[in-house]
Amino acid sequence: PDTVTALEESLPSSSRILVGLVFAERYDGFEADCERAEAALQAEAGLSTWPELQRFVTPDPDGQPIAWVSYQSSPVWWTFILITLGGIFLLPILSVLPVWIIDKLFPGAMDMIIMVVMLMVVGGIMLFMPKMLAPAKEEK
Repeated sequence: PDTVTALEESLPSSSRILVGLVFAERYDGFEADCERAEAALQAEAGLSTWPELQRFVTPDPDGQPIAWVSYQSSPVWWTFILITLGGIFLLPILSVLPVWIIDKLFPGAMDMIIMVVMLMVVGGIMLFMPKMLAPAKEEK
């Protein structure tokens, strides 16, 4: 982030900036997060897209886990863009972090946790199903 800011400060006004945010994998909801980031950046007054692109955030067309961020520099926008994108892209990544840590510390533990949760769901359904299927009692 600091290198982009330093580069942007040394460029003339209205220079084109292209930054690739590279992720380890293209997670579920990646395109939706790109659209949310696009909407957030479009709502910001003063931030300009490239004339021929009309978008700020574009998912990689080849299916790679990259979100391309393109904008025209004027004034220094990278810090603001980074804060906006951080709120959108970092939350899904951070929510996966505990699962990744548990899987690294205890291989196979996530499969066990998923099975236990499924058993609890099925058990809960089986516990309440007879009550729901029982005929209603008549009151006198």
